[in-house]
Amino acid sequence: MKTIRKFPLSLFTAAALVLYAAPHFDTGGESSLAPRPYNETVRRAIAKSVRWARDEEILRLATQAERKYGRQIAQISRQYGANPQEIKAIAIVESLMDEAAKSGEGAIGLMGVKRTTGAAMGFSDVEHPLRNLSAGTKYYRMLLGKFKDRDLALAAYNLGPAKLEYRLGRGFDPEEMQYIWKIRRVVHLINRSEAGTLPAQERPS
Repeated sequence: MKTIRKFPLSLFTAAALVLYAAPHFDTGGESSLAPRPYNETVRRAIAKSVRWARDEEILRLATQAERKYGRQIAQISRQYGANPQEIKAIAIVESLMDEAAKSGEGAIGLMGVKRTTGAAMGFSDVEHPLRNLSAGTKYYRMLLGKFKDRDLALAAYNLGPAKLEYRLGRGFDPEEMQYIWKIRRVVHLINRSEAGTLPAQERPS
């Protein structure tokens, strides 16, 4: 998978930025996870999620996603009952909107879908961008139905449901994953951009 060039940031500043910007999903959904004081592992996950990319880079990718696939993402999201902002965020975090992205673990395309997962969702050709989006969205919606919690569904999307269940049996907290914080941050920026509440200098051109 492609990576965005990281930039230096103190742990304190990183935590403050994310806690200010996106402490919870602002997509209308609720998490069943009870709020708790952040431990050192969570704070480090927050810091890494902020250092991962600048806001303007995320907004550029969000604009790319909307211009190239916005209509299709909206249609696919309606079909499977998913939130289109979350689908865009997953695609941005998984692949940086690179249709040809591949990971060392076999995740492919915009939403980082493995061939076995795609086949289980009824899509044999996950190299095709729209079928990749469909397979990833259907899989994510299935995980939401299974775990009844947005954080847990995202953790399962990233780790796999079996690995997540194994970790949950040992006291795992999904907020210790930088993946969760990356998605939260991207969703927050997408929502602010679409609502027109970003400062003028941060708005994508």
